[in-house]
Amino acid sequence: MLDTIIRGGSVVDGTGTAPFTADVGIRDGKIVEVGTLAGPAHRVIDATGLYVTPGWLDIHTHYDGQATWDPELDPSFSSGVTTAIMGNCGVGFAPVREGMQERLIELMEGVEEVPGTALHVGMDWRWNTFPEYLDALDSMDRTFDVGCLIPHGPLRLWAMGNKVGTDKCASGDDLALMVDQVEQGMKAGAFGLATSRSPVHRTTRGEMTPDFHVDLPELVALTRPVMEHGGYFQVVPEGIAGENAEGLRRDMALIEDVVKETGVDLHVLMHQLSGEPEHYKQQFEQLDRMSKKGKAIAQFGGRSAGAILGFLGTNPFLNTPTFQQVIQQPIETWLEQLARPEIKARILSENNAPGTLGEMFTGAMERFFDLGEDLDYEPAPERSLAALARETGKSLPETIYDFMLEHSERPRTYITFTNYAHGDLEAVRAAMQLDNVVLSSSDVGAHVLTVCDGSINTFMLTHWCRDRKRGPKVLLEQVVHWMTQKCARSIGLYDRGAIAPGMKADINVFGLDDLKVHAPRYHADLPSGARRIMTRTTGYRATMVSGVITRENDEATGARPGRLVRYSRQAR
Repeated sequence: MLDTIIRGGSVVDGTGTAPFTADVGIRDGKIVEVGTLAGPAHRVIDATGLYVTPGWLDIHTHYDGQATWDPELDPSFSSGVTTAIMGNCGVGFAPVREGMQERLIELMEGVEEVPGTALHVGMDWRWNTFPEYLDALDSMDRTFDVGCLIPHGPLRLWAMGNKVGTDKCASGDDLALMVDQVEQGMKAGAFGLATSRSPVHRTTRGEMTPDFHVDLPELVALTRPVMEHGGYFQVVPEGIAGENAEGLRRDMALIEDVVKETGVDLHVLMHQLSGEPEHYKQQFEQLDRMSKKGKAIAQFGGRSAGAILGFLGTNPFLNTPTFQQVIQQPIETWLEQLARPEIKARILSENNAPGTLGEMFTGAMERFFDLGEDLDYEPAPERSLAALARETGKSLPETIYDFMLEHSERPRTYITFTNYAHGDLEAVRAAMQLDNVVLSSSDVGAHVLTVCDGSINTFMLTHWCRDRKRGPKVLLEQVVHWMTQKCARSIGLYDRGAIAPGMKADINVFGLDDLKVHAPRYHADLPSGARRIMTRTTGYRATMVSGVITRENDEATGARPGRLVRYSRQAR
C-alpha cells in the first residue's frame, strides 16, 4: 500500500521534459511509481489542474547560525525549498576555538549583515571542530534538509589565531592543521570548501575577512582533499560587485590555476557588472576551459542583485550624523522624527561617513526604482526615482527621502547593483540557459535588513514563466529544471531533484496562477527581537519533504522531516 498518491497533476519532472499528466506514488519517503495508479494509499492529494514538481534546491544560503535554533527556516520554507546549502562565501561558525566565538560573529555580521545580537542569543556553541558542528545540526529536526560547506574564514582563525590579518599565508603546521580539518570535515559529510576574496566583505571592525587574498599554495593544499572526496570549491572572487575589474581578472586566473593543479569541481559566484557589462562572457569562456579538468560552474542570480531600502532598514542616509542620532532613539519614534522638516533638511545637507553603506548607496541613486505594488523586479526607466524627481521638480535625494518616508512600513525603494547593466534582465535570461550556470545567490539568511530574496524560487515561476512583459518568457519545465535537477547534480546530489521512481519524495504542488510573492515588510522575529525584512509567499497547495507534508494550503503542518544531508561521493 502506498503512503500517498498525488493524483492527476501536470508533472514537471525536473529533467526539462515538457509537463505530462500522471499520478505520483510515494512510499517510505521515496517516489515509487509515476503513471496511472489505482491505489490504494493512506492519503490521496487531488492535483487536478495543478503542477507537481520536485522541491526546490537553494545552494547559496547563510542559515549557518539560524539553523542551530530555528527548525522552520523561513522564508525558504514557505517558498517551496526542500534542500538548502550553507557555509557559502567562506563565513560560518565552525571550526571554532574557545574564545574565538565573538570573532566569528563579527565576521558573519560584517560580511552577511546577520545581527550579532541575534547570533549571541540564538547560538549555543555546542561544537569546536567542523564535524562536531555537523553533529549539532544533525541533532535537530527541521522543515527541510540542509547541507554545509566548510567556511575558509573560520578555518583559518581556528588554525592560525591572531596570525590571521598579518598578511601571513598558511604554511607548515598551520597549513597541515587546516588540511587535516578539511579532510575530517569532508569525511563527516561536508559538501566542499567555500572562500571569499572580496574586499567588500569585511568584519564589523572593518577588517578584511580571514581568507582574503590567500595564496595559491594554500588554496591548492585545501582543495586537494575536497577533490579527493568529490566535493566542490565555492569562490567569491574580488570584483564581484564591480568594484575592481582588474582584481576580478586576477582572481579568475588564480582560480583557474587552482583547478588546473587539483581538478577540483568549482562553483564561482558571477554577475553581469554595471561597469563592464560584457566581461562575464569572458568568465564563461574561462569556465569552459576549466571544465576540461572538472565541473566549473557559475552561480548566477535569477534577477538583479539588488537591495530594498527603507528608513527602518538600510538606506542611503544611514551613515549621516543626524540619521545616526535619530536611530539611537526608540524605533517607535524614528518615522515621526524623520518626518520633521528640520530633521529632513539636516540629513539632506549632510554626507555619509566615508567607506560606508550609506555612501555607496548615495553614489548609485540613479539606479533606484519603485518596485510598486506589483513587485516589479524588472522595472522600466520610467519607474526610476530619478524619473519621479524630474516629474516633481525635486532633487533626487529629496525625492528618495520622501518616497521612503511614504512607504516606510512596506518598503518599495529598490536598487539594482548587478545583472541590470542594460536596464532589463535579458543578460540573466541568456546566462541561465547555459550548461555551466546554476541558479543561485538567494543569500537568504543574510543581509536581513537589505535583501529578501528567500522568495527567489517563487519569483522565478511568477516572473519568468507567467508575468514577464519586457522580454520573452521562459518555459516552466526549463525553470523547474534549473531549480531542481540541475542544481542537485551540480553539487553531487543524485537522490533528489526529479520526479521519478527511486528519487527522494521532495515535492511541490501548486497552481501557477495562484502563486504570489507579497510586499516586503519588517519583522522583529529574530532572537533578541532583532529585525529583518521578509516577503510572504502564497499559492502552494502542498510541499513535501521525504514524503511528509510540511506545508498545506500555505500553512505549516508542524511536521519536521528535514535532516542534515551528509555528502558522500559513494552516494552519487
